[in-house]
Amino acid sequence: MRYKAKSTAALQTLLGSLPDKMRVEVDPDIAVSAKTVGELRKVTAWPENLAITTPPEPYAGSVIKVSKCNVATRVSPKT
Repeated sequence: MRYKAKSTAALQTLLGSLPDKMRVEVDPDIAVSAKTVGELRKVTAWPENLAITTPPEPYAGSVIKVSKCNVATRVSPKT
């Protein structure tokens, strides 16, 4: 699923119980340097124009993707 996280609190909710060591792939034109979910949880500022894509079921080879969002992106659950 692809979600638009409007704040760091919403990002934390989206990351939920994902393992800290799960890889994160960030589009090259985005200024987020996190390589793992654990590092992504430590982000202090989250731009509203970014979205994350989570796998349907986390497993060893799963990857979280960070990209710029578009108008059709689903909004994260309210926190």
